[in-house]
Amino acid sequence: MQVQRTIGVLGQHEEAMDSKLSLMSSKAMETRYYEGCGREGPIRCIFLGEFHPVAGPKISCQFPEDYISKEVFDSISAYIIPKPLIQKCTMTINALGHKIVGYPIRIDNSRYERNVYVFNLCFVCDSWSKTVQYEPVVKKLGEHLTIMEEETRFVSSGSSKLPTLLAHLLHDLNTHRKATIVEGDTVMHLKVLEVRKDPAPVHSHDVPVLVASVGLPRPGRPQRTAPPEGAEPPSEHLDVEDDEPFEVDLNADWDLTTRQLLPYINGYNHVSKIAADTNVEKTLVKSCIQNLVYYGVVTLIPVLKFSNMYRATPKLSRMFVDQELQKSCINFITNGSDAKDKPAMADVLEILCSLQQGTTLRAVCERYSNSPGASFDVRRLVVFAQLHGLIKCLKRYPVYIRHSPRPNGFNNRIDSIGIRRLFTGRHCTDEICCLARIDLPALDQIIEDDPNIAVIWR
Repeated sequence: MQVQRTIGVLGQHEEAMDSKLSLMSSKAMETRYYEGCGREGPIRCIFLGEFHPVAGPKISCQFPEDYISKEVFDSISAYIIPKPLIQKCTMTINALGHKIVGYPIRIDNSRYERNVYVFNLCFVCDSWSKTVQYEPVVKKLGEHLTIMEEETRFVSSGSSKLPTLLAHLLHDLNTHRKATIVEGDTVMHLKVLEVRKDPAPVHSHDVPVLVASVGLPRPGRPQRTAPPEGAEPPSEHLDVEDDEPFEVDLNADWDLTTRQLLPYINGYNHVSKIAADTNVEKTLVKSCIQNLVYYGVVTLIPVLKFSNMYRATPKLSRMFVDQELQKSCINFITNGSDAKDKPAMADVLEILCSLQQGTTLRAVCERYSNSPGASFDVRRLVVFAQLHGLIKCLKRYPVYIRHSPRPNGFNNRIDSIGIRRLFTGRHCTDEICCLARIDLPALDQIIEDDPNIAVIWR
């Protein structure tokens, strides 16, 4: 009897420990994910709320069933079926552990019992999840269901197809981030768009490069990584449009400014030069390029000069194992030429590994100018390597280390052309050249002649 009591006490103790651990785990999850953390969560439930002429606000259909309880819905029904003032507006409710996105619809017609019908198709996510990407989908669904309701009373009649429709939407939007609804002769395509962060401001000395020209992946898709030896390549779902090559069509329906700028985006022209060559205001050029950066069409690199210093990054190791990256590199540095005499990958890697702090690009080019093997454009290699993160450009930031004026009046000459105020350590030499409208040799001469100016490399 004593042994049985001991075993019973131990069992109760284990159950108490398990419940305590599960509670701690749930609390850890709550502290890990929180409102505003920026993470996207899946759609947990889709339900159709409506105003019944007798029962009032209620859930007429939801999938999965009973995910939103009657008590929860009754607590927030005033927001699901709101006043006419905020109908046909995208709304988000974060309450009682759920974040609900909806688009309430009101249809005035004498065929309804109260001459009006109000409904709202809502997506339910976790309270910490970012839901802004679902708002266009919910709005499009609400407008589509409005048309179907006006034509066939698809919603108010309690169609038997609604549960299947909601299940289909939940599965496809969570799995593929897109769905297709076919009802009679009507076909509607839905897609959850990626919401990107606002790009950094574009500066006058930035050089835009078309992403498609260097074999980078489509916007929103990760770069391919080489699988370990002997391992099978991972299988991933690809949309139909992702199978097509991503190219920038210069004759596409771009706005006038973009169409004017695209021919001058070649990986070498900086923003100031593009503005001067196209005779377009610089602020307008910056806004246009920033828009292209946001949509992943263009990325920015520093101005390419042979006096620049570069250093290899840890990502350079990808070039030794990733054959797709090697092919893309060879194709880019030879400008897509089909010539049989193509450079060896060993020569390309040797040049990239020679780029280091203290050695300029000019010195590296002179070192390998007489080496045997097929020649190629080193500038294109530097552009390709920077865009893939294989190398990094080291920039120079001049800074005054002493502010007392010199007796020879050199500081006054600098002040007369407005350069001294830029030597704060926050502006690189490329930016100073663009702001002061002087060439790099002139700026180098100013820095070299004044011992009060130090240069920081980073």
